[in-house]
Amino acid sequence: MIYIKRAEYFIPSEESPLPDVKFVPMLTRRRLSQLSKMVVAVNDAISKDEQPCKVTFASQFGEISQQLKISQTLLDTGNVSPAHFSLSVFNASIANATILTKNTAGYSAVFSGKEAFRDGLRDCVAALKAQSEQERVFIFADERIPETYAPIAGTPYPNAVCALALRLTTTPGEGLKELDESPLQGEFATAAEEAIAFIQQRLA
Repeated sequence: MIYIKRAEYFIPSEESPLPDVKFVPMLTRRRLSQLSKMVVAVNDAISKDEQPCKVTFASQFGEISQQLKISQTLLDTGNVSPAHFSLSVFNASIANATILTKNTAGYSAVFSGKEAFRDGLRDCVAALKAQSEQERVFIFADERIPETYAPIAGTPYPNAVCALALRLTTTPGEGLKELDESPLQGEFATAAEEAIAFIQQRLA
């Protein structure tokens, strides 16, 4: 059996477009994208008072807003700042999150289009079922696609946005919720829509 030990999620709203990440040092905080802020926030919430463990991170679009900035700078100037480039790579958000929580256990990144949520969760569950570890964190997140990419994104615009973190364990305990691996109800145009359905159907 696999159990949900802790869960945290963030879905932006008009009242709260971004999570509270005041615990992040200001010099780091001001460089974080919407995606990184969401990932950092949910990871911090499920990591407090816990032993570090491996993480599976999944996203459909990754640091797409940062990537657009890099592309625009490259077109305008012909140059790219190494510091800015490091913030635009797919795994930048989970790298920031694990650095801030001092988690050196390692992580994997899953990038499989609109199946990213289910494939990422499967990767996490498979590691636990293989009995290679007793606990693992799964994080999924997607940010708003820049409007520039809307005509070619192949998804509805504006797209669904959310971040979800699950701390999964094979160790039973009082109050733990068993992970339901059955298919979710509904049709999903994006991985974030599927993640939100998981929140509504499994965590509500």
